[in-house]
Amino acid sequence: MTTPDNENYSSERRHSIPNKHILWSQLSVTQQAAVSSLDHYGYELSFIRETDSGMQVVMLMNGAPACIDEDGNINPQPDIAIRK
Repeated sequence: MTTPDNENYSSERRHSIPNKHILWSQLSVTQQAAVSSLDHYGYELSFIRETDSGMQVVMLMNGAPACIDEDGNINPQPDIAIRK
């Protein structure tokens, strides 16, 4: 039996958890360095978002995001909404 909630759930990508190794392999060397830096503070690589300005890496720590742009610049307080 399919409910409307199940239909919405199955049509969204967020129910699948990306493999960290696959995400890592998609990063540039500068992004990998930035990810490693944030990892030391407890952030975890969560997902990659394609934007008009390029690929943005999103890391989370206790639900709080930090983003890394294509040049490896870290934004510790990005203006993005994280779904739960």
